[in-house]
Amino acid sequence: MLTQPTILTWQEPTVPPKLPPHVVCVRNKVGRPYYYLHRFRGTARAEKRIPLPDPNIELDAFWASYAEAMRLPPKVEKTDTVGKLIEAWQASPEWGQMKPTTKREWGRLCKVITEAWGGLEVRGVEPKHVLRLRDGLSQTPATANNVLRVLQTMFAWSVPHGWREDNPVREVKHLKGGEGYDPWPWEVIETAKAELRPDLWWAVALALYTGQRLSDVLAMRWSSINAGGLIAVEQSKTGKKLLIPIHRELRAVLETVPRKAVTILTTAEGLPWQGGFQTSWRKHRPAVVVERGLVFHGLRKSAVVTLLEAGCSDAEVAAITGQSRAMVEHYGRLVNQEKLARQAIMRWERSRP
Repeated sequence: MLTQPTILTWQEPTVPPKLPPHVVCVRNKVGRPYYYLHRFRGTARAEKRIPLPDPNIELDAFWASYAEAMRLPPKVEKTDTVGKLIEAWQASPEWGQMKPTTKREWGRLCKVITEAWGGLEVRGVEPKHVLRLRDGLSQTPATANNVLRVLQTMFAWSVPHGWREDNPVREVKHLKGGEGYDPWPWEVIETAKAELRPDLWWAVALALYTGQRLSDVLAMRWSSINAGGLIAVEQSKTGKKLLIPIHRELRAVLETVPRKAVTILTTAEGLPWQGGFQTSWRKHRPAVVVERGLVFHGLRKSAVVTLLEAGCSDAEVAAITGQSRAMVEHYGRLVNQEKLARQAIMRWERSRP
């Protein structure tokens, strides 16, 4: 059975509602548009028509051809925007000397700043703009405060390099509650021990009982454990070298960990767990961790608080975690005051008749 052939006709594209000056659109018999630059059309000064690309198909080529035909001055790209400042800062020796983990985290925050301010002029940024950006991130105080830290450092770098004369972040205060993470209460740790997949619990135990960052926990090797019951750690962020006594609870955990690779923690395939851990953690972490807004890094603060509550000095805690004594003292605000007070009275009572 014969069928009628399909008749192909020109489908008219969407035409811009308003063409730039001196551009005309001419259509052929089937309605297909053709675009021309025709200066002073219909007058004695009329110039020769210059064909232009179809703006519905090649918009960039259309504007480039139009600018050339109109003999417009070339478009000058702004070189003093926040986006350009970020590029210059990240190409500087100061940025290059940062630790890889810092550059990775600050690079992520720089993308947040670029999305918000990339096209703004550096000299036009005022404290009120910084406040507005901070307040727009107030639902996540840690991120807001970290963005302020990045801006503070970047603008401080920009002043001697001639980008601007002052630092607009200097007077902007950080948000309260934006330290980024809370210590895990001990009942949450017990829940994690009961509910977590064994390999994820091993990671939690290593972080808790050594007080180290996740990146350093994942890098720990079997060869770093010596016969004296110490584990050697070289912190990736600070470069500090530590010898940490292995807590008896951690020793019991390590006895259950199979030795599949040079690192203590590995993937299911027996490969070092440097990549993919965060994905597994987000997928399998206990519900109580999510409900309370806790993050893995909070285990480091848990170690500090627990050591302080056990009566350790700031110097003793710093010897384990590698933090400054000022930072340990800062975390000390979170210790259980009642528990320490009872311990103090008990020592006092034992020391005197």
